[in-house]
Amino acid sequence: MITAAPTPSTPTPVSGATTVKGVFTLGNGKSLADATVTLTPVDEVPQGNSTITPTTVGTTKTASDGSWSFTPPSPLPSNLQGYADANGGVLSLEASFDGLAPDGTLLTGTDYVDASVATGSATTEGSVAARAETPSTVAIHPDVDETEVTPADSTLVDTADSASDAADTSSAASANTWQSVHGASTAAFKPDTVNDVDYSAVQPDLGGGCLVTKHVVKRHDYYTTIGEAHAYYDTTAAFEYNNTLSSTWGIATSVDGAHWSITVKISRKNSTGHAVGFSNQGPYWAKCFQVPIEYQDVDRRTTCIRGRAKHSYSIVPVKYDIPAGGEVARYGDDVRYKDGLTPYRNSHPAYRARLDQKQYATITSGNSITYGVAAKVFGVSVSLDTEYGTSHYQKITAESGRSEHDIWGARGKISGNPGVIYSY
Repeated sequence: MITAAPTPSTPTPVSGATTVKGVFTLGNGKSLADATVTLTPVDEVPQGNSTITPTTVGTTKTASDGSWSFTPPSPLPSNLQGYADANGGVLSLEASFDGLAPDGTLLTGTDYVDASVATGSATTEGSVAARAETPSTVAIHPDVDETEVTPADSTLVDTADSASDAADTSSAASANTWQSVHGASTAAFKPDTVNDVDYSAVQPDLGGGCLVTKHVVKRHDYYTTIGEAHAYYDTTAAFEYNNTLSSTWGIATSVDGAHWSITVKISRKNSTGHAVGFSNQGPYWAKCFQVPIEYQDVDRRTTCIRGRAKHSYSIVPVKYDIPAGGEVARYGDDVRYKDGLTPYRNSHPAYRARLDQKQYATITSGNSITYGVAAKVFGVSVSLDTEYGTSHYQKITAESGRSEHDIWGARGKISGNPGVIYSY
């Protein structure tokens, strides 16, 4: 059902920015020191079939341990401020390294970071979440793909056609570190070996002399799991996803278009324009909830001195987007197996609570549980975290049954950071 949506408001003017950080290493995990890292805006997206040269927000150098940091300029240029305003006070940046091995092979790595630019009275939920993000460690790998790879049309099946495509794992684990273009695990894949040459310990030049352009290979809407609600015994469940995409996605990256890795995350806090959700579902009812998200397969074309153009890829969530004739939202997997006596007995005793007759409990703060497979996008499984807050909530209400109503948090106390409320 569609619930009443608040009137969209004009973004509050924001100023200042937090320092973003990360770590780059060689393929073997050794530090990549004194290397040039270039930062560009994620939301500077090529339109149609066009190709763009991304705007350089700034550059920085890695320290001896491979760590780097960067503070966006303040005030931000108007175009960057516009991207941040549209993304809930968060400026999403792509941090990349491109360098050449002694034999001319391109070695490249890409990180994604979120700079909170909403401060003081203008602080938003998204900016708070961005400030809490921890730095990622990204290894560089050889890129020798000279031909742009287009996802097979067979992988572009809308997930509305198959609920299991966006199955919820309800665990803190992300999707496979390496997976094939069809989502299957490829644990044996060796990203640092090309034509029997191992580049994992090869020290490249320090980068900074390559030309990068971007082109969107494919755009498509996929229904994505963003939450769930549970109602056991005589309780009822409610869930609302308000007018903000208050979620953080795992970004899938690839150096060949066939093998994908999820090692970094990016926040999407842009407005959906309305609220969706459900209420009064139960008893003995539990479902995941999914919304349609536009994803883009972005080709990053890199041309360096002494080398031909090489292609690497990222799958990036863009916005809430209802496909033509599609549902504004839909139910996902049935997750009743997480409720009841056995799961209750297996739960952490400190996470349990009692819900008396005609009482209800609502999660309105803290991070939700991680969905390791929130959707299959162009055949690749992507992960997602959703932050509870004024943007959306999960609610469970007890009726007047004679038996005691027991609830517990999936990964914390109900009064703390429960993730999801389960019931018995």
